[in-house]
Amino acid sequence: MKNFCCFIVLFFCLSAFTQAQQYRLKYSADEKRPLSIENVIRLSLENSYDLLLIEQDLIIAEQRIKEAKFLYFPRISINGSATAYNLDYPIILPEMIGQRLIVPDSNHKKGDLFYGVGLSAVQYIYGGGRISSTLDLARASNKETQSRYQSAKNTVIYIAKKAFYEYLYAQKKNELAEETLNKAKKIARRKELNPAQKIMVSAEISSFESLASKAHAELSQAKINLLKVLNKEFNSEVAFEGSLEYNPIEVDLKKLNLWAMEFRPEVKSAMYKLEMDNIAVKLSMTRSYPDILLGASYDKQGVDNLKQENMQVSLAVKLPIGYDYTTHIKQKKAEQRQTVLRQAAVEDTVRSQVLEAYDNLIFWQTETPKRIKTWETIKTQFKDFMKGTYSLKDSFDSLNYYYQAGVKSLEAQKEHLISIANIENAIGKDLK
Repeated sequence: MKNFCCFIVLFFCLSAFTQAQQYRLKYSADEKRPLSIENVIRLSLENSYDLLLIEQDLIIAEQRIKEAKFLYFPRISINGSATAYNLDYPIILPEMIGQRLIVPDSNHKKGDLFYGVGLSAVQYIYGGGRISSTLDLARASNKETQSRYQSAKNTVIYIAKKAFYEYLYAQKKNELAEETLNKAKKIARRKELNPAQKIMVSAEISSFESLASKAHAELSQAKINLLKVLNKEFNSEVAFEGSLEYNPIEVDLKKLNLWAMEFRPEVKSAMYKLEMDNIAVKLSMTRSYPDILLGASYDKQGVDNLKQENMQVSLAVKLPIGYDYTTHIKQKKAEQRQTVLRQAAVEDTVRSQVLEAYDNLIFWQTETPKRIKTWETIKTQFKDFMKGTYSLKDSFDSLNYYYQAGVKSLEAQKEHLISIANIENAIGKDLK
């Protein structure tokens, strides 16, 4: 029975370890398994400095809500003191020590101490709405912080997608450049060359080698940019997998604008800032309202003993008098007006971004299929061209057209994917 129990425990431990390894293989860049775009986005979100900083702001905002809620509870204090004294006149101990009255005593000896212990509580019965407004302000601040977090998150996702598509484009372009260079070398070997043709071949091969070197350098830079997004070391052995596919989407500008007003965190953030300013105006007005407090205390004191006992319950009204109430209210109302104007500016900016992203998407959805069709046609034509025998100039010119058409097709597919990511960032919503 004991061996069976050990076997069960070992089985579950091994199962848990296997699941953990599979999880790491799926989502970690430490393994050699290529990363898909979903994993790139996940790692980018996990390693983003901006998001990590705003996460701490979220913690701070949540704690401020708890602090504001504590204002509803009575303020309770417990104190105890032992005082050595030599008096000619009565004194009251400082508030932090207990505010106890000590009077001179002719029988006082230097070794006698005045002892005191006490418990006090003060509860706000009415505060002019200051406590509730402080809590509302903390909640609005928390919502605004959440909106900033979502805005930063959307930005990280967009940057990750853009870097990923740029890398795939550079990878495909590098493969095309290597393929084109090999085709150029094959053309150069087709027949015997005279001196003039040798010069042409050397120049053309050098040109294609330069294109291949440039494409390889662009691929290295694209990988560095992607590793920056992932916050990984530049010498990390990380592989990526994906494809540049053209999948057009249907979009409607009116719907996009409506979605942007609903989902863009910047619009929500501006709305919450306005709410905070409204509460700030309300708080500034409550400064002139009276406070009603209920206080109670129990105290025991005495010289070298605690025989004397004091108890009290008080109801107090505090009416603040100040000279800056009106000026403070005017300041807060001016700040409120500024926020209203900023909110309108944010909404106009968002609409402008949506329109720009929409126009860009429409352009690439029109342009990309044309370039893909041209590329497919030239590939077929070039395949037939290579079966024949043509002059070196025509061969190299055709190969240049082949390469340029391929690059333009890849560029269009990349830009189309980036334009989709851009419009999703502009509306704050995943279109898929």
